[in-house]
Order: sequence, then structure tokens, then C-alpha cells
Amino acid sequence: MALSEDQRALLRLLLAGDTYEHVADVLGSSADEVRERAHQAANTLETEGDPELPVDAVNARLAVLEGAPAESSAPAARPAETGRRRLALWIVAGGAAVVLLVVLLVVVSGGGGGGDEDTTTPAGDQEDAVPVRLIPVGGSHASGGLTIIRIADQPAVDLDIRGLTPTAKDETYVLWFSGARGRSLPVAFQAVGANGRITGRTPIPTAATSLLPSFDTADLTLARQRETAAAVQQAAQAGTLPERVGTSVLRGSLP
Repeated sequence: MALSEDQRALLRLLLAGDTYEHVADVLGSSADEVRERAHQAANTLETEGDPELPVDAVNARLAVLEGAPAESSAPAARPAETGRRRLALWIVAGGAAVVLLVVLLVVVSGGGGGGDEDTTTPAGDQEDAVPVRLIPVGGSHASGGLTIIRIADQPAVDLDIRGLTPTAKDETYVLWFSGARGRSLPVAFQAVGANGRITGRTPIPTAATSLLPSFDTADLTLARQRETAAAVQQAAQAGTLPERVGTSVLRGSLP
């Protein structure tokens, strides 16, 4: 099997002088997880080869990372490489930059419809379905849950939530997938009307699939649209995932 794009991006970052720790900080994972991914990519490279990634250079760089701080032995990236390294970070982060830009557009445009219509998409060729129960927090009277599904290779989230307080003009509900390091993936944005419901399906970009195992909590917050947009935009500029904003209404443990 040939190298995937995120494997290529990871190896390019390490060759350019980044460390397991730096990449892990961007991904919201651990240095050990990044190390494992890097060695898996190197093993694939040994078998398949890649004209843009010399095997000897990759193996030498990994050897340095295992034996000594990379900052003291790897050449610093030249200014002209800065843009490429930032792009590579976004790619390694499972397409997080693309996700964030899409999210930003949704927030700025008003967070979706008013929540008065059921927009659930038929299950079709649904292969996997994992239900997640959401528990009210902070005195909320809402209830319901979500189901993480996979149709072919496309992950998505089905939402069925009731009893929500209708949103004001400048508010939106945001569903976050969060991990231990405080960074979160905003999965869905939805304004809510008088019926107090959120129903429907939100696809998760395939590029973000590699991020999902690093999240352990689903958190629905009620937030100001401007505050959410600012958090997302700031994170996109930094090439990382945003911190969760808003007041938590429902929360549940991800499998």
C-alpha cells in the first residue's frame, strides 16, 4: 500500500526539523502516537518507495529523533519553507484546516436553519452505527443523543436532541468532539427554533477521520456566533484546532 497523504505530510514535517512533540501538540495527541505513525509510514516507505522522500534520509531523521533532540541536529527550516510546513501540519491534522474553514463559513452564515424541520438523511448503505447518549449538564432540561455512523468510507453524525432553549439571533448550538489536551473539533452548528429540537445528519470530512480516535467527549454548547467564529478563525490561522467555547448543555462519552 502506497503512502497516504497524511503519512507523506508527517514525514516531510519531521525531515524539515519538527519533533514528535510539536506535531503531537498540533494534533492534540501524544508524542508516542506520532512516533508510532511516523515509524509505520517509514515501514511503508521501505516497501513502496516514494520519489519525494528518500528512504535513507527518513530513517536517519527518525534515528536522530529517537536518540537526541531534533532541534540540535536538524537544520532549521528556511523562510521559504514556512508555508509548506504549515500546510503539511494541516494535512497531518487530518485536514483540520479545511474543516475549520468550512466551519467558519457555517458560523458566519448563521449556523444553519432554525431547527423546525427534520433533515435526517436516509441511512442508505449504512455500515456501522455507534450510539452516544448525551447527559444534561448545567441545569439543562435537554435530552437525546447522537449516533456516529460510517457509510462506505464517509463518517457522519446523526443528531436527535430535544428540549433545547431556542437560540437568539446571534446564538448557535455547537457540537464539539473534544480530547484531553483542550482542543476540540467543531462537528455541527445549528440554530434552534421554537420546537427545541436538533435533528439531522452532519457528515464529517473524510480527511478528519484520523483525528477521531483522539477525542473522548461529545459536548453540545450554546455559544455566541461571533465568539465561535473568532475561536475557529484564530485556530485556523495557528494551524491547530480551536478551544471549545460556549456553555455546555449536553455531554457524553465517545466510544
